[in-house]
Amino acid sequence: MRRLVSSPRREGGQVLVIFALALTAIVAMTGLVLDGGAAFVQRRNQQNVADSAAMAAAYAYGMGGGVSGAQAAAISTAAANGYTDGSGGVSVTMFTNAAGGAGRTFQVNLSGPHANNFAGLLGMSTWQITTTATTKAGWPNGVTGAMPIIFNQRAFDENGAGVGNEATYTEPPVGSQDVPQTSSTFNWTMYCDQCNADSSVVDDLIIHGGLSTETTLNDKISPLNAGSHTTLYSDLALYGIGGEFPVPIVDDNGLMVGWAMFHVTGSVGGSTKSISGYFVSPINANNFLIVDTAPSGGHFGNYTVKLIN
Repeated sequence: MRRLVSSPRREGGQVLVIFALALTAIVAMTGLVLDGGAAFVQRRNQQNVADSAAMAAAYAYGMGGGVSGAQAAAISTAAANGYTDGSGGVSVTMFTNAAGGAGRTFQVNLSGPHANNFAGLLGMSTWQITTTATTKAGWPNGVTGAMPIIFNQRAFDENGAGVGNEATYTEPPVGSQDVPQTSSTFNWTMYCDQCNADSSVVDDLIIHGGLSTETTLNDKISPLNAGSHTTLYSDLALYGIGGEFPVPIVDDNGLMVGWAMFHVTGSVGGSTKSISGYFVSPINANNFLIVDTAPSGGHFGNYTVKLIN
């Protein structure tokens, strides 16, 4: 009876096959870890470049460059940061929507290859990485935290802005005109449509640092009638001095035409009632909004660019 004996050569061949398969798996996993980590670093850097390109596009447009100028700014900014459009598999594209209400958006797509090392042994010599950044730009026409104080546009234009341009403001004279008409008058207000302004509501806005909801130039204001309003001055002195708040800029008819930041320096409710402060420059507050459904805010605020994704 013959005994079957395993061939050492056959077993050795099986081991080599298993080792080759295991080595391939090890290389693949190493490639995913090392090349994947390097690709993540590139993606993060590429995202920063896309962000900068989208910001540059929006600023170029705001400086009068038009859509073509925005496109050129996006491409040149990417190139300055190592991503030249049309070179080495890099693509830089910019899209913008048609001009809307207050502003428009600028989207930059940046695509570039990542050169793999270990993964290249498996036939994946490069991975294409694509990042997107979008900015919104225009004149701010909405705010949160609107303070119940209105100024005529003459106050903004004639008194200037900055610490050295502090001014004192009094209420409109007694009579039928509640909307401030000069560069030295203001009035208290509440934000409502077809309602009678109530000093208690205005006082509540002062105490809580302004209106908590979003307010745009589509909204209506209702100035207070002439009166003592002593509590408003004392509460503004208590809660407002030293603070900076968005306030409406209105025309002679009381229609909001823009927003400005106002720094309160004083509030006196004695026999001669007045508030004092200055408009803040540059006007680029974080709580200023660009709302496409509302009218443009004119030039009472700075052209603003915000990264929205």
